Amino acid sequence: MTKITAPIFAILTPFEASGKIDFSALSQYLLFLQQTGVETILTNGTTAEFPSLSLEERMALVEHCRQQFNGVILNNVSSCCLGDCLKLVDHSKNYADGLVVLPPYYYAKTSEKGLSSFLAEVLNQSPLPTYLYNFPKHTQNPITLAMVKRLLTHHDNLVGLKDSSADLESALKFKALKKRTFQVFVGGDRIALDTLKSGLDGSVTGGGNAFPELLIAISRFFQASDLEKAQTIQHTLNEWSQFRKQHRVGEIVLTKIALHTRLEEFPTFVRPPLIQSQPTELEKIELFIHQLLPLRLDTTT
Repeated sequence: MTKITAPIFAILTPFEASGKIDFSALSQYLLFLQQTGVETILTNGTTAEFPSLSLEERMALVEHCRQQFNGVILNNVSSCCLGDCLKLVDHSKNYADGLVVLPPYYYAKTSEKGLSSFLAEVLNQSPLPTYLYNFPKHTQNPITLAMVKRLLTHHDNLVGLKDSSADLESALKFKALKKRTFQVFVGGDRIALDTLKSGLDGSVTGGGNAFPELLIAISRFFQASDLEKAQTIQHTLNEWSQFRKQHRVGEIVLTKIALHTRLEEFPTFVRPPLIQSQPTELEKIELFIHQLLPLRLDTTT
């Protein structure tokens, strides 16, 4: 089994103005991530706008990433349609090192029995190490401890969980199920250092794609037991996180704009229902990012 190391970067999907995937920009972006030290990416995740992609596009994305990225690839195979989910599972075996799957996310507040049955079917068909994806804000179907316990009993390929509930106590309870072998990664840039301090396996980031050096440095200094430097960098990351939280255009739009300031050819287009930033808002965003860049460089050296 390929070792999954954090931080994990849930990558964006660059689009041309026509709405087509910009594979040239994607190649440059993946090179940028590799050059900054990123070892693990998550394809077709929330930040990639996966609900706005067709199955064929999702397959093409992970294929392209496998060709261009030398590190570890986790692929999100989530779908409300079990048949589509299983198609993505089968396709991924040739391109990904592991899978990530959400509970079905349209029928809110579904019974745990129904959710477990869906996830069990995915695990039955998965030839790869598989991580559950807990994101109750979007799915309205939280993954519970009872569900994970039940699934672990029958599925050796269930190796971990991505927890985007922003609740460290909840994440620690999942970790306690099988401390040595069950990996728990947490979505939440503001608690990246606390995640490591708590003994969890690290962070998954979407908004951090524009400044990958920050999360990588936090992890590096933590491993070196230099908590003071790690905390200093966490403060810088918090500035970017707070800016994203307060800004009305949304995290994916903001992150694309931020990445464009570092990779000029990276497009900022998003697919509906997301909308583009207005020019006046764009200027404010770019100004903040340019102010943050020198601080980023100062704290990672």
